[in-house]
Amino acid sequence: MQKHRTITSTNDKENHMDSRKKWVAVGAASVLGLGLLAGGAVAQASEMSISDRSGDQVGTGITRIDDRVNESPVLVPSNSVSATSTTSPVSAQSAVSPVSAPSPVSAPSPVSPVSAPSPASPVSAVSPASPVSVQSAASPVSAPSAASPASSD
Repeated sequence: MQKHRTITSTNDKENHMDSRKKWVAVGAASVLGLGLLAGGAVAQASEMSISDRSGDQVGTGITRIDDRVNESPVLVPSNSVSATSTTSPVSAQSAVSPVSAPSPVSAPSPVSPVSAPSPASPVSAVSPASPVSVQSAASPVSAPSAASPASSD
C-alpha cells in the first residue's frame, strides 16, 4: 500500500497544486495532440484510393447525401455522384462612400513659462589637514645564521 505524504507548510501546498496543474495541462495537451493525429490520419485515409492487383480502382469512398428532410441519409458511392454548376448572377455595383468632413484644427498648446534658475550650491568647507605620521622604530639586526656542515665527496 502506498503512503501519502503529509503536506505541512503553505509552500508545500502551493508546490503540490502547481504540480497538479502542470500534469493536468500535460494531459490535456496530450489528448489534443492525439485528436489532431487521428484527424490527420482520417483525412489522409479518405484521400487514398483502393485498387486491386490489376490496378483498377475498387472503390473511391462513400459520400453522404442528406439534403432531404425527415428521411434517413442515403449513401451513394462517390464516383456515381455528379453535379452541374450554374453561373451565379452578377452582383450590383455598390454605392460610392461619401467623403468625410475634415477634422477641426486643435488649438495650440500654451507655452510653458521659463523656470527660474536654481540657486548656486554653497561652497564646501575645507577639509582639515591630516596629522603627520610618526616615524616607526628601526628593526633589530638579525643574528647571523649558523654555518652549514661541509659536504663530503
